[in-house]
Amino acid sequence: MVKLEDIKKYEEYVIRMRREFHMYPETGFNETRTSARVREELDTMGYDITAIGDTGLMAVLVGNTEGKTIGLRADMDALAMQEENTFEYKSKNDGVMHSCGHDTHTAMLLGAAQYFSDHKDEINGTLKLIFQAAEEGPLPGGGISVVEGGFIDDCDAVFGLHITTRDKTGTIVIKKGPAMAAPDEFKVKVTGTGTHASAPHTGIDPVLIAAEVITKFQSIISRNLNATDSAVISVCTIHGGTAFNIIPESVDMSGTIRTLNNETRQMVFDRMHSICKHVGEMNNATVDLEINKAYPPVINDPEMSEFVMEIGRKVLGKENVIEAFEPSMGGEDFAYYLQKKPGSFFWLGGGKENDTAYNHNPLFNPEEESFLNGVAMHINLSLIHI
Repeated sequence: MVKLEDIKKYEEYVIRMRREFHMYPETGFNETRTSARVREELDTMGYDITAIGDTGLMAVLVGNTEGKTIGLRADMDALAMQEENTFEYKSKNDGVMHSCGHDTHTAMLLGAAQYFSDHKDEINGTLKLIFQAAEEGPLPGGGISVVEGGFIDDCDAVFGLHITTRDKTGTIVIKKGPAMAAPDEFKVKVTGTGTHASAPHTGIDPVLIAAEVITKFQSIISRNLNATDSAVISVCTIHGGTAFNIIPESVDMSGTIRTLNNETRQMVFDRMHSICKHVGEMNNATVDLEINKAYPPVINDPEMSEFVMEIGRKVLGKENVIEAFEPSMGGEDFAYYLQKKPGSFFWLGGGKENDTAYNHNPLFNPEEESFLNGVAMHINLSLIHI
């Protein structure tokens, strides 16, 4: 077991790299500078590096003896968001920010990579370190390229982590089984007949029809879904009309569907299509639904999750390992990895008491002392599993 005090010398390196990545954030599939810097660092450590698409890469280190192959993943992309922090390493790229912590993920995996390079004689197997593009999109994201490209075909297990200020620094949180939702997107276009607002009988009102569609979408959750299952349908945008006295020709809506298993996912899709078709027919209008399937649900292997918890108890202390009993309705494209191979995805606490700047907030800034915890988890998950 590698303890935190055994890797304290790597902390400065991880913090320095994270601050550099934070200053130069890049959105999905545009991580050119980030990828180049990661490659430079890995080159000096002696890794065999393979490109994954234009900006992703995989670093392989083969140990002294044959053993298992373990995959560790870090995502590298940032969000299209203006940063509001004022510290010296704030974003230098206008309108782009590492507000989800992928800069820390990249730096922590580099810290683990440096340890593995320095202790190659301890490795009895093969390590695959995946620095992935576009976890935040655009869809279908970067994870599917890793899986469909065969980069983890020979892995015996895969692990990933995500930092969050929701949880206190020094903790990890893990959910066995269904852990995160499929974050699908949808668009609806209601087309009627525009007319004067004083004479609605001379047209077909798409605003009223849109309201009916929204209400019936929510009936899927309340009346078609098993009460013990979970799903969310949220209509998040609605646009139509140009003036207070004109019934418009059309209304456009968009939103998200969150489900935790593929059976519920398909049922919701089918019901939404049926609602749009029949509401349109009843009102002599056209209601077109487009569903853009995103990542599948994250389903953690129970045995691998228990293994993560055991490592966490030894590294961070029993009281700092929290098993969650409710899944998150957020999405994550590590789901593709877990469809292919056994493994687990867990949350790394990076917050302090009363921290209000949660992930995707323009003031997001996890505690730097949490980074070494992530490095230690990467190292021990790999070496002990091998």
